[in-house]
Amino acid sequence: MVRAGKLQPKSPGPGAVEVPDRRRSRRWSLDIPVYVYGHGPGKEPFHEEAHTLHVNANGALLLLSVPVRKGQKLLLTNTLTQQEQDCHVVFIGTRRSRTVEAGIAFPLTNPDFWQLPTAPVASGGETAG
Repeated sequence: MVRAGKLQPKSPGPGAVEVPDRRRSRRWSLDIPVYVYGHGPGKEPFHEEAHTLHVNANGALLLLSVPVRKGQKLLLTNTLTQQEQDCHVVFIGTRRSRTVEAGIAFPLTNPDFWQLPTAPVASGGETAG
């Protein structure tokens, strides 16, 4: 059912090019508990227990209750492994009443921080490829 006056999405025109995913590594939808450490606008330190929404070898999308800004440096601790990782905020996403989605990037690719598999696993338990 279409409401009157609501625009329908247009089909791509001739010659349209699909934009490839710009991520440098595969994204995984994983809920991993992390501690996030940083400094607020007045340089006061903060820490919070947060969770990931998505992770990849180059960073993650976090759900935070502490406001952060693009470019802000943070320190993450993976609470499952106790590994620490420096990162910085590269994206501010959906703001909810008490939380915000924040995309963070690692200075160097580090799939071991999330303990990510190196290749997708097929349903039979064998490595796809």
